Amino acid sequence: MTDPLSPLLHLTLVRHARTDWNGAGRWQGWTDTPLGEAGEAQALSLRARLAGRPYDEVHSSDLSRAARTAELALPGAPMILDVRLRELLFGDFEAVTTDDVLHDPRYTEWQRDPWRLPAPGGESLKEVAARMRNWADALPSGRIIAFSHGAAIRALLCDLFGWPAPPQPGYVLPFPYQLSHTGLTTLTRVDGRWTLLSYNDHAHLE
Repeated sequence: MTDPLSPLLHLTLVRHARTDWNGAGRWQGWTDTPLGEAGEAQALSLRARLAGRPYDEVHSSDLSRAARTAELALPGAPMILDVRLRELLFGDFEAVTTDDVLHDPRYTEWQRDPWRLPAPGGESLKEVAARMRNWADALPSGRIIAFSHGAAIRALLCDLFGWPAPPQPGYVLPFPYQLSHTGLTTLTRVDGRWTLLSYNDHAHLE
């Protein structure tokens, strides 16, 4: 375990395992969808990867696809559920696919700048980044793992490191880089300064 007097935070961010909606290309947002069969298998593969790694705290989004991934990957570990780790709220576009809204003028307007503009009835990615950053900056030192969501994790990284988020034609999120289900992203924070150690490590799925 990390010395509690150390100023070092070692943070592992994990995207939840796959759901059936992921397979169908359906936007989940705050819709509380369960893991599918493939997702359960991914989480069990992650369990083998994390075996023997000590964590001072386990955090998770309160949405069941993230919390269930954590339960399967780290069985028996106490878990802190936090709404700030939730996915982007898609609002009126919850449960749709890109094909469903491609010709909706509200979608076209939102996609001009989804970082700053909120989805109709939902959030902007800038708002997601703000709540994720509020959570991350308040973490104590030590070794912490957190189970969250694809857009939320990438929004946090954009905020922490100033990564650009330009609109991506044909893809609802303004991220030109992918994040796999159960992919591991590791960071450190020392005296308020964040460093990215690895991004989207999903060797346990290969």
